[in-house]
Amino acid sequence: MLPDYKSDKERCIFFLKTYSCGAESGRRKYEDMLVDISNRKRESLEIDLADLEEFCLTIEGYENFPEIVQSNARRYASIFAEAADDIMPRRIFGISDEDDSFDVLMRQRDQIGVEINENINVSPELPDVLRRRFRVYFKPGTKIAVRTVRSIRAADIGHLVTFTGVCTRVGDVKPLLEVACLTCDCCGFEIYQEVIGDNFNPINRCPSGACSLRAPTG
Repeated sequence: MLPDYKSDKERCIFFLKTYSCGAESGRRKYEDMLVDISNRKRESLEIDLADLEEFCLTIEGYENFPEIVQSNARRYASIFAEAADDIMPRRIFGISDEDDSFDVLMRQRDQIGVEINENINVSPELPDVLRRRFRVYFKPGTKIAVRTVRSIRAADIGHLVTFTGVCTRVGDVKPLLEVACLTCDCCGFEIYQEVIGDNFNPINRCPSGACSLRAPTG
């Protein structure tokens, strides 16, 4: 059966909004994290899978959700990020708070998106991954066994695994392309293309209004 990512996103939102640390304290752990992210006090959203396991045991129909997340960790990291975007609280400005360079850049990009491309309703909108000021990380739960490096196989690709080992050599870090920014040689239009997976095929036709009126490919 194909996964229902839309329903899973609703589960992520429900977890982030309602999970509390103990009945006595009533502290909403992940809501507090989102407030700190919104107020520029932290840059990571750390999902403890032990919390997710505890939470899902009390909700009917959620029992297998932690295992599903662990079996496709990269995809569900992006789903949790999208869920956090949907419920992110507004930033609370203090007396000394000012916009940083990131805020200024986002505002300029939004203005460009409104002014450009009057002929056809296409604008160089920034993907959500470039607008986020946080990353989602998973903390292994109690049910994840600690493995050796040799026991990890190709079937574990995409899964969340925990292993022990000794680092004997460090090589160069290879960059991972998440968003490609393409510029049209004819009109200068910018296109942002998200890269999902290992394969990437750049678009070969400019979607701007100026190039759409021309016969040749932009």
